[in-house]
Amino acid sequence: MGASAWGSLHWPNRLGHPATAPDAAAPDRQVTRRMSSASFRPPAFAIIPVVSDGKWNWKEPPQDSTGYLQPRDFEVSVGMSFTGRGFGRNLRATTVAPIGFPEQEILDFRIENEGCSARILPINAGAAQLALSADSLAPGQTIYAMAHYKLRVSKVYHGFQKEQFPSQQEQVEIFSSRYLRNSPGIKVKSKLVDELVKRITSPEMHPWDKAIKFQQWVWENIEGVPGRYTSVEEAIRQGKGDCEERACLFIALCRAAGIPARQVWVPSHVWAEIGLHDREGRPCWVPVHTAAYNWFGWTGAHEIVLQKGDYIRIGHRKKTVRLVDDWYQLNGPRPEMYFSARVQPIAPAGHDAGPGARLKRPDGRWQLAGNHPDNKHMRDK
Repeated sequence: MGASAWGSLHWPNRLGHPATAPDAAAPDRQVTRRMSSASFRPPAFAIIPVVSDGKWNWKEPPQDSTGYLQPRDFEVSVGMSFTGRGFGRNLRATTVAPIGFPEQEILDFRIENEGCSARILPINAGAAQLALSADSLAPGQTIYAMAHYKLRVSKVYHGFQKEQFPSQQEQVEIFSSRYLRNSPGIKVKSKLVDELVKRITSPEMHPWDKAIKFQQWVWENIEGVPGRYTSVEEAIRQGKGDCEERACLFIALCRAAGIPARQVWVPSHVWAEIGLHDREGRPCWVPVHTAAYNWFGWTGAHEIVLQKGDYIRIGHRKKTVRLVDDWYQLNGPRPEMYFSARVQPIAPAGHDAGPGARLKRPDGRWQLAGNHPDNKHMRDK
């Protein structure tokens, strides 16, 4: 897509500030040979909607329509900036970037950058990064890259019912074997997980019924406690965890029972999808919420999807992650850096854009932004 005419959002700190050009190119002898690098694992617990108000968030699905419903438009920006503390070379950096999904349409897109090159780098079918590169970074120079989107996000209700799906599920190509194996932080081949599957379900049960049992068990037995992600096994042992642990435990149980499952990551929240094919062989991703919303088969909130899947292979780093992290690498001293993102609902003039404005903090957590009265339906930690 080409550059858009809609205005960019305001960015805190140095993002969006013009770059300061160096007085002169640094001689090679002045360039430190020290390599600085870091990655910042994103937390997924800071903002969790806790009330279904019936308007912006459904209390129950509609009775008269199915599909991708009640679309809302958002302006979304993600980006990063770096200010040199000394002469550096070969700066490379990445941050998560939204992509299109059936419930998330990209209406417009542009990249703003200064002092560097920037592009969207697809990782796999469910994730992408904004990638920044610069040959040099001088003392006091600020370079930045920002990706600006206009997204249309819909609630999801397809009226899924158990009877649509055969009890014997054959392997469908879209449900890759990756959705049945271990992922970083999601240990499927575990004695604790296997014992739990056997205790909750029986082999002859329909996959739909198994998934319902797993969701109910997580809701009833894993206390919701905000905090950094631990692991599936720790959630079982401690009987507590936030949305990440609860979704990942559900995914591990499904996979151990032979049901393809994957993680859905939105700003500071996580849920799951299970993969089932219907009686005509058509693949269906069925949303299952294990924290904040007790929804099975539908999603009644407008959430910006950052990533789907939980085995993300980042080729240039030769690393596999569950959530796409913020990362940089530079030959030179550690720069001043800032990774940021913002979500802003928009609406035609005279209409209520609704709640849901959010700002990514320097530590990677998201916080509520704006003063919409319905922000009271969200927890901001």
